[in-house]
Amino acid sequence: MVNFGCKKEATIFNISGKVINKQLQENLAGVDIYLDAKKIENGVYNNNFVNVASVVSSSDGSFAIELEESKVSEYRFRISEGGYFGIEEIISTDKIESSSGYKRNFELVQKSWIELNVKNTMPQGTDDKITYRYTNIEVKGKDCCNNIVNTGIGFDFEAHHTCSIRSHAWIRLQWTVTKSGTQVINKDSIFSGNGETVTFSINY
Repeated sequence: MVNFGCKKEATIFNISGKVINKQLQENLAGVDIYLDAKKIENGVYNNNFVNVASVVSSSDGSFAIELEESKVSEYRFRISEGGYFGIEEIISTDKIESSSGYKRNFELVQKSWIELNVKNTMPQGTDDKITYRYTNIEVKGKDCCNNIVNTGIGFDFEAHHTCSIRSHAWIRLQWTVTKSGTQVINKDSIFSGNGETVTFSINY
């Protein structure tokens, strides 16, 4: 006697979308897209994400993932591309495991860099003081520019800062110089360019 068993076919979930340059609204090719999951195996919940799929966006920025059904409590997308701020986004299982498929476009913010040089070139005394800061920073993260006030004191103060910022934007900078009891407030704007390093100097 021969017994024929029936094996259940695995359910496949379809995930698709595009990766876009947010500032220019252009499709981005060659971007790495990773899908991670917190799996439940043998009834045990794993609190750590493990990678379950990875693809690279095509010439028109599109990507597609076919994902086999498994017991998962949570999904996470990671989008990574040099010259852009990365994205990490938690996605609920019901969205990924939709019978109609899950579609999601990701907009990446392009990076530029500001090299800020500050120097007391006309010293008047040891109590010379400068405070300076950017005033309209939006993107936050490692090595990013921020809105924190910096302070320099002394006739020989000199500082150099390099930080990343979103491209194609006007970044506002304010600095206040105090010498011999007189305070002068200054303001200027820096255009962050297209993935460039922009140099700006404050000589006071």
